[in-house]
Amino acid sequence: MRKLVVLMATLLAAAVLRGQLRICGSCGREDSAGGATCAYCQARLPEAAASAAAVAADGPEGSPESRLAARAFDLARLDVLAAREEEPRRPEVALALYENARALLAAVDPAQLPPETGTAVLEGLQRCRGALAVTGQACPACGGSGRQRIVLQQLAGGAGTGGDEAPATRATGASCTACGGKGTVAGTRDVETTRLLILQGRREAGLRLQAAGRVAAGQAWIPPEWAQELMPRALAAVRRTAAAGCPACAAIGLARCKACSGTGRRPCTNRKCRGGWIEETTSNTLTPKTALTRRVKCPLCQGTATLDCKLCHGRGAVACGECKGTGLATPCRACGGEGVVPCQACRKRRRAAEDGSACPVCRGSGWMLCGRCQGDGGSK
Repeated sequence: MRKLVVLMATLLAAAVLRGQLRICGSCGREDSAGGATCAYCQARLPEAAASAAAVAADGPEGSPESRLAARAFDLARLDVLAAREEEPRRPEVALALYENARALLAAVDPAQLPPETGTAVLEGLQRCRGALAVTGQACPACGGSGRQRIVLQQLAGGAGTGGDEAPATRATGASCTACGGKGTVAGTRDVETTRLLILQGRREAGLRLQAAGRVAAGQAWIPPEWAQELMPRALAAVRRTAAAGCPACAAIGLARCKACSGTGRRPCTNRKCRGGWIEETTSNTLTPKTALTRRVKCPLCQGTATLDCKLCHGRGAVACGECKGTGLATPCRACGGEGVVPCQACRKRRRAAEDGSACPVCRGSGWMLCGRCQGDGGSK
C-alpha cells in the first residue's frame, strides 16, 4: 500500500513539474488547460511555477507531511464529489459526506493544501443545511388545490353551513395568487424531523464510506492506515471536527417547542371565535326582529383560528437546552475540548529521557488521546 502511495505521489509530482496538471482548490477537479481560472467553476488556479517549486523542494517522493496532505486532499475530493451527486436527491446524506471531508482536511496543515481548498466544503455544508431547513407544504390560501377559493354566503345571514363549522368554500378556475397555482409553498421543516434526517443521513453516509474501505474514528471515516500513521494530535483533530456538533440537536442549535408541539401556532384566544369566524349581528332599532346575523373573520386570528406561539414566536422551535443554541458540543472537562492530554506514559517511565527511544503511546509527540472523550473533544 505504501509503495502504491509513493508511486502515485511520484507520478503526480512529475505531472506538476511538466505543468500538465493542476487541481482546483474550489471544486477539486483536475485542470490541464493551462488557464488562470478553472474551466469548471471559474475559480482562480494556483500558479504552476509555484507548485513545481514546492514539489521539487520536497524531492521525488515528497516529505511525509506532503504525502499526508495529498492523501487527505484526494480523500476529501472523493467525498465532495459523492456529496454533489447526493445533494439534489438526499441533502442529508450529502451533508454527512461534506462533514467527513472537512474532518479529513483537519488532519493536515492548511498550508500544505491548495488555496481555497475548504471553500467547496463550506459552501456545500451551507447548501445542504439550507435545503434541510426548508420543505414544501400545502398552500394555506387554496388548501393545496392551486386554485382560488371563494366563500359561499347566504342572503339570510351566516355561511353555507350552520353551527360552529367554518364557512363552505368553492374552488374557482383562476390560479391561486399565493402559490402561483402550484398548490405548495416553501415552509420551515419541523426541527425534530430535521434532526432525524441528519442522523439518518450520517448513517447512510457511514455505510457508503464503510463499503469503500474506510474505518470509523469517532464519527469520522478515515483510511485504515491512518489509525496507525496519524499522530495523536492529528487524529484528535479529525475526531474533534467530526464530533463538533451538539449530539442533542445534531448541531442545529434548536429544539422543538413544547408549548405548541413544534407547530408554532396556538388556538385563538378570542372566546367568540369558532373556527376562525365570529357571529356579528347588525343593529336595527326600528325593527329589532329583522336584524341580520352574519359570520365574519375573527379580527384577532384573521380567520386562521390560530395565533403565533408566544414562547417560540411562531417558529416552532426554541434554543437547544443542551448547547444553549450554539449547536456546539460541550467541551470535555479533562482536555478542555482539545481531545489530547499530556502523555501519562512518558511522565511515569521517563523512557524518552532514559534511553532516547520514542514512547510507544505518544510516539515522541508528548501527547495522547484524552481517556474521557477519546479525542472527540466533547463531554460524554
